[in-house]
Amino acid sequence: MTTNLKKLFVMRHAESLEDIDKTAYEHVADEDMPLSEHGRDEAKAFGQEFAQNLGLTKRIQLILSPNKRVLETANLIVSYMTPSIKWSLATEHLIEKQHWGNVTMQNRSQIERERYRAGVLRYKFPSGESGTEYLFRFDLFAKKLRHTMDKQNDDLFLVITHGFELRVLLKSLLEWSEDYFETLAHPLHCELKRLAYENNRITLLDEMRTYDPSLNPNFIRRQTT
Repeated sequence: MTTNLKKLFVMRHAESLEDIDKTAYEHVADEDMPLSEHGRDEAKAFGQEFAQNLGLTKRIQLILSPNKRVLETANLIVSYMTPSIKWSLATEHLIEKQHWGNVTMQNRSQIERERYRAGVLRYKFPSGESGTEYLFRFDLFAKKLRHTMDKQNDDLFLVITHGFELRVLLKSLLEWSEDYFETLAHPLHCELKRLAYENNRITLLDEMRTYDPSLNPNFIRRQTT
């Protein structure tokens, strides 16, 4: 039986300005948030190692959240690829960050407490996106990605998005439960997860790190009825 094995990698962008300065959102729009200097070094180090481990890969398609920190991460990665590797780059609004609306330094703590009580996949931001809307677009992207991998001959597909969004995308691709999703640790900068796609089946090849709420005295568990 002939199979059509495709490699699919999903990763988080490198460190950005808002990761080290929470006041950055007061003067920089989310979509324009750049990498920090350390983040640029992270992306360069990742790009060097990634290029060295590509093996026989000849064609790569990069699919990116259309945010500056993601685009900068991707551009630094591809700068280390050899001329023998053909790569293409496209942005995808379906995998951009959840729209939080009018969240400020003053109301952020209260909103985050309410979000965790309701459930991070259920909460509706007062002037932003609801969990239902958010999950719908990631499920839509998962279907679109499967179709793309079926139709195109690239050896490797690399999706670069944000930390929370990386987990949501894997949930959509692998059909995780909400309870399992909530046990997972937040991805590190440039953390990469490898998947295989073959005969319409997606398999995760790496383990997921889990989160121990007992280590956080301020942990807020989702309220259930």
